[in-house]
Amino acid sequence: MVQDRPAMTIHMSATLGGISHIGWVLEIGKVLTYRGHNVSFITTDTNLPHVKKYPEINPINIGPEISSIKFRDLFDIENPFSVSVRQAYIKLIRDTMARDYEAYKGHFLSSKPSLVFCDHMALACMDAAHMLNIPIVVTMTMSISEASLCSDTRAPFIRPFFSVDGATTLNKSLWDRFFERYFTLPRFILRHQPVLRALNKKRQELGIEPWEPLGRHAGTVKFINSFWGLDSPRPVGPFVEYVGPIISGRYDALTTDLASFLNTHKAIAYVAFGQMYAPNPRELVTLLTGLLEAYESHYLDGFVWSLSGKTVTDIPPTIKTSRTRYNTTSLLMGYQRDIRFESWTPQFAILNHTSCRLFVSHGGASSIHESLYNGVPLLLHPFTSDQPINANQMAKAGVGLVIDRRNISPQEIAQKIRTIVLDEGGTYADNIKAMQAVAEIYSRRLYYAADVVEEILYSRHGNESMWHRKEDTRHMSWWKATNWDVDALALTLLIGGSVAVYRSLLGMQVYVSKKLLVRKMKQKIA
Repeated sequence: MVQDRPAMTIHMSATLGGISHIGWVLEIGKVLTYRGHNVSFITTDTNLPHVKKYPEINPINIGPEISSIKFRDLFDIENPFSVSVRQAYIKLIRDTMARDYEAYKGHFLSSKPSLVFCDHMALACMDAAHMLNIPIVVTMTMSISEASLCSDTRAPFIRPFFSVDGATTLNKSLWDRFFERYFTLPRFILRHQPVLRALNKKRQELGIEPWEPLGRHAGTVKFINSFWGLDSPRPVGPFVEYVGPIISGRYDALTTDLASFLNTHKAIAYVAFGQMYAPNPRELVTLLTGLLEAYESHYLDGFVWSLSGKTVTDIPPTIKTSRTRYNTTSLLMGYQRDIRFESWTPQFAILNHTSCRLFVSHGGASSIHESLYNGVPLLLHPFTSDQPINANQMAKAGVGLVIDRRNISPQEIAQKIRTIVLDEGGTYADNIKAMQAVAEIYSRRLYYAADVVEEILYSRHGNESMWHRKEDTRHMSWWKATNWDVDALALTLLIGGSVAVYRSLLGMQVYVSKKLLVRKMKQKIA
């Protein structure tokens, strides 16, 4: 930071989504503290342990989680149009909005921050900052172009975020695109209208301006922790910054036991499905059987599975492969020396080890970032949210394969593992090397993100922030901004000119016809 520019107070916040919504924002905060700024992170007490790993950043607790609704309840693995999801959002708003809004407002009034970071799901944070005229950076793990928050990442060929079979319309027929545009997307929006009504009702009770679907965040900077390759390239507006993949500079080291295990193996798979979701009992058996089939076929010489206590209870007493019957209690207790089940694992450290040859993952953005950064190909078992699109993007990049969790056999899983790990043509090795380079290069944008923050802080004109990035189209009619008026005039002139030419030619034809007729009549008389 240039010395004659004063240090600023910056608040950051996320209350939902866990470490994947918090960790990368803290990394930006850490860089800003090194530049002399005073940075705090506002969250619930459940998330405070994540913040306390960054002693440079001041943790602010707005209290306990007061709703029974959890982050996973805001998505339905089977149905994006689920009524239960809509009801979960409404209940979460009713339970938390008032407490959170008053807490944010109180902290903002007392500390007078120059800038506030708000996670895209922290609506109370955005509302409090907006009402107090504090500049906002909206942080996002994906570009939700259907939402007003990030409409400036929208493009006609980009599909809705809940699509499960590709990010773009490249492989979609005319009928598919018509149905999605005029039936599926409107249905999704209409299904969630009650959520918007509940939100605006709560805002009215709190004295907050109602939501402006097209205007509220048009001039707000959005940080998206992604990059071209994971997200599908498209034109974006001047307020959109792809700053990912931001990789944590602090990760847990391998335990002595795990380090010894990895050091004595050459080709292991690491299996982890994040904090929010887990395979159902049928999927769990299929995955485990497939991994054991791959192990027996020597495609792998072992695997490490990060398995929660709840998921352990879903494993049946025995697992039968095409060659062996396994006692799962023995597997879970570690009696099979090449197979480990752990309640907690240092993910980055495992992926960073040379013996890790495959990551079996749900396809969350943070997990993909870490896998690509460490050059580990992926076998993806996506559930919901951005995971299906992420999985398709990785398959498209040639660095992974996707499991159809509704319809796959253990033998097919083993075959996919064989394809990736043995990599007989060297294709996966080449592709993962290229994507690793992309991830490493783009990870340097952490410092660019801090630069953009200082751009916001020091370029303010009176009450207007980031004025220099605002397009003149905000002062134009839609017709003028899109040149539709010019095109309409051109079309009018073309049609008018064509009609005039046609009428002229028609008139000339009539004139010539009359002249010929008169001549013929004269000839007959003569």
